[in-house]
Amino acid sequence: MPAPIDAGLRDAIAAARLRSLAAGRDWTDDAALRAVTARFADIATLAEGEAAARALVEDAGWVAALLGPWIARLRGDPLLEPPFRSQRDALRTGMVLAETPVASVTMAAIDPLAPAARVLPDTVVVGGRVSWTRYLRGGGARLWRWRSDHVDADWHGGVAASARPLAVRPLADGAVVRIDGRQEAMLLVDPSAPVVSVTVTLRVGAAPFLREYDRIGGALVRVATLDDGAARSMMLMQLLRELGRGDAEVFDALSRDPAFFVRWDAMREWLASDARGALPRLRTMADDPHPEVRTAAQAMLPMVEARVAAAWPG
Repeated sequence: MPAPIDAGLRDAIAAARLRSLAAGRDWTDDAALRAVTARFADIATLAEGEAAARALVEDAGWVAALLGPWIARLRGDPLLEPPFRSQRDALRTGMVLAETPVASVTMAAIDPLAPAARVLPDTVVVGGRVSWTRYLRGGGARLWRWRSDHVDADWHGGVAASARPLAVRPLADGAVVRIDGRQEAMLLVDPSAPVVSVTVTLRVGAAPFLREYDRIGGALVRVATLDDGAARSMMLMQLLRELGRGDAEVFDALSRDPAFFVRWDAMREWLASDARGALPRLRTMADDPHPEVRTAAQAMLPMVEARVAAAWPG
């Protein structure tokens, strides 16, 4: 059994927790944080977001202004918990420095000695969002990129574009890299020293989906929505149908959702639950604004009409 925590240490941890909570409350009004988030105020277009993101990463002096006071505090108070959301995996340690409705600003460090740094994943991800990154330390790594000329039609039965590799570039200290995550994927390969980066990821102008491709062959492997609300709606519809509690009003409302893939998913679940009740709405979806929904509805309509006619003649 592990040794019990010393009472003095336990009290020190509890006191540090209180200090951390107080520091986190004060952090929301920190001048350095406000200076970063202000850059993304009143931004409505991707072009405006990219201009702000590029300006931020090209002049990285703000990083020291933002983190310097916390580094100094940690030297004197190692039990203090800075108010940054953090995440650690087998390869990198990352934290969120700032977040706005338009963009998130994150920092990451890659350990070149981690076993994962020497193993290439089977797939690469086209994440759906444009990002700008400054590599404060390039670590001798190389940047591999892939590009896919996909369109929205890929998602529902269209011919999915494959991902093709682009030129590999070495990463020098201070390098600024733009990744168009609507069409591009990237990997950092063979770092010989720690890689430290600051990234601005833009929510504005994002693609509706994340796409995952086979790294070697380039074939599309997986598609997932980036819209949290849409994902929850789709899970709810499936749950309602599985529980036998399909609600025509819910299905009808979601079949009119702004996201085209939610509209069609609602119709699919509605048809599986109550084809007769869904038929009138299916007929109107044959004129849906999105070409994929129109095509799917037009193909499904005669089959459903025949099924309903056979089950309920006259």
